[in-house]
Amino acid sequence: MPAQIQPVLVTVPLSPRHPYSVRTIVGLSVSAVLFLLMGAGDLTTLIIGFGLLVHPVQAATDKMILWPRQDRADAEALTRVVREYFYNAPAVDVKAVRELARTRQVQVNDDSGGQLRIGLTGRRKPTAAGTRPEARISFKCGDVGLMDFDRLLQNAEGDPQVRRATDRMRGTGTGAAETGTAA
Repeated sequence: MPAQIQPVLVTVPLSPRHPYSVRTIVGLSVSAVLFLLMGAGDLTTLIIGFGLLVHPVQAATDKMILWPRQDRADAEALTRVVREYFYNAPAVDVKAVRELARTRQVQVNDDSGGQLRIGLTGRRKPTAAGTRPEARISFKCGDVGLMDFDRLLQNAEGDPQVRRATDRMRGTGTGAAETGTAA
């Protein structure tokens, strides 16, 4: 039976989500106010009309270029944060980041049956980069085969405690492991 890892509370590096382009709303509002204040002069109408055309183009650019870049950067940063706590967890992709922003929780499955669960708590924590949302992250390891176990062990050997235990098991360390084999 796969082991359930206890959930951890951690701040996650997600960019704020806006269902609209802030620049478009501000630009259209300013254009409407200028149109009301300036009247319907020929040059003024032309400038305001140009502004009404430019702002929707900026909104489309935000939606097609800026937001996907932001989602990719958020996915990479979220994967780094998750791997700090669960080094064998699956990578978080762009689709999962969008679902997390939309539904406030996401489940990412890996190909061995493991499940990574991320749920936003609704609280924000102050950090050096401003306030960040807090998330509860848990990971349930799936069925680990022998090759996967070797890869996980190699990744874990960066931890000094794991390295000492591995050396003890292999018999290359000092202490109780060597005295136990001599008896």
